[in-house]
Amino acid sequence: MRFIFINKSNQLRAGWEVLLAVAAMFVLKRICMLGLSLWTDSGDGWARLFNGLGLYILLVVGFVVKVIRKKPLASIGLVRPDGKRLLTGFLSGTLLLSTIIVILLALDIANVQGDWLHPQWGRIDFVDLFIVSILAGISEEVLCRGYIQQLLSSRLSPFWAMIIISAGFSLGHMMNGGFTWISALNIAVVSLVFSGVTILTGNLYFAIAFHTAWNLFQGYVFGVAVSGHPVEGIYSMELQGVSWLSGGSFGLEGSAITTLVLGLVCAALLMASRKKTSGHKEAVDDPRYPSPLR
Repeated sequence: MRFIFINKSNQLRAGWEVLLAVAAMFVLKRICMLGLSLWTDSGDGWARLFNGLGLYILLVVGFVVKVIRKKPLASIGLVRPDGKRLLTGFLSGTLLLSTIIVILLALDIANVQGDWLHPQWGRIDFVDLFIVSILAGISEEVLCRGYIQQLLSSRLSPFWAMIIISAGFSLGHMMNGGFTWISALNIAVVSLVFSGVTILTGNLYFAIAFHTAWNLFQGYVFGVAVSGHPVEGIYSMELQGVSWLSGGSFGLEGSAITTLVLGLVCAALLMASRKKTSGHKEAVDDPRYPSPLR
């Protein structure tokens, strides 16, 4: 029976380690919510931060990496803050999301309610914005592309790590309102994008900023549901027509237009990865740069 839990290297199997970490997040959330209920309403103001898993993800992952595994946070991609990666990631997420919006507007699948010149800043719930855009962008990347991807890559391979995480990331959204098979596919593909850019850049900052911008502009700029989570933005955009094109109540992540755009991004990342691998191989084979393994 021991082999079910322990691998040949005498390590707890990756699946059990992840399962225990996730269980710890839910237990910690339950304890904090019970304590919070004694002195305030958990639905009030910044107390809502404790309703989601974001804070608990960061606490548990930090504890597992630093205390249990005794490794630096750099081992999961949290190296010294990289301003360049943060900026390019944020701009890339903004551009990609805006491209999808422009296509939907051009096809008359979406239309803006009101005037572009008069954004409604008063509609923004800044606590909700922080939770859904910033905290979710950071915590989900730290958990999925940081901790779990690093763990599975070391036990299996980067390829299988990306596939397993994408499937899990998609399943993690299946209880959200308006979830469809297109939503499942899109979330799996965007997970591959996040994993791919993490491998290419060597840290989490591009993926964190990309993820944050994606949620921020989708929900709090254009006013479209974020993964089935209804929000209000400075603009109000109505999605119309058949749900497999518009995304329906799930938002842009439920649209086949998004599938097409994300597919092109994945193809571009694959080409970039092959080019990087080819360049590395040429450098290793170049006699001017002798390998220490020769």
